[in-house]
Amino acid sequence: MNYTRSKTTYHLVMNSQSNFKPKFIKYSDFNILKLTIPIPEFNWFMYQQIGSNYRWGGRQEWRKEEWREHATGSNIQTWGAYIAGSPIGYYEIELTTDSISRIHCIGLIESFIGKGLGGHLLSHAVDQSWKTGAKKVILNTCSHDHPHALSNYLNRGFSLQDKSKSPANPKWKSNLSDFTYS
Repeated sequence: MNYTRSKTTYHLVMNSQSNFKPKFIKYSDFNILKLTIPIPEFNWFMYQQIGSNYRWGGRQEWRKEEWREHATGSNIQTWGAYIAGSPIGYYEIELTTDSISRIHCIGLIESFIGKGLGGHLLSHAVDQSWKTGAKKVILNTCSHDHPHALSNYLNRGFSLQDKSKSPANPKWKSNLSDFTYS
């Protein structure tokens, strides 16, 4: 994780399904399921658990109502990644009114990084994005993200549309960080 005073945001696009280079793996008891019943608490939990490690921005101050409105939006899909029934990651996709699929907040809980699951999760998100009838798939990442995130996106077929510099997102502490267990 990069803790500088500025960040670089990479605006990525996949303009055609023919650009998609999936990386699906076989991993015991690993599956990805759509939350067919929106559960704002699931989105909040994953955002807290994963996003605090990478200084994800924009939702730290959301209240329960904002999480509910987001998670239950008709154009939002939330997908959970599980191993043996336990949640280990997630992603959100949004189909915009102009038929663009935007991948939001994709990530894994830290102890599951480095097992090849990130490429699989991203491949699943891209595949589902095309299945929405999208004309193109977009996502943004930044220099705060995992060091392999940008290369994973590029290796799956995204191309760099633009990049920009801005002030760094502030470090933030997950609301789950005080949770302890034995």
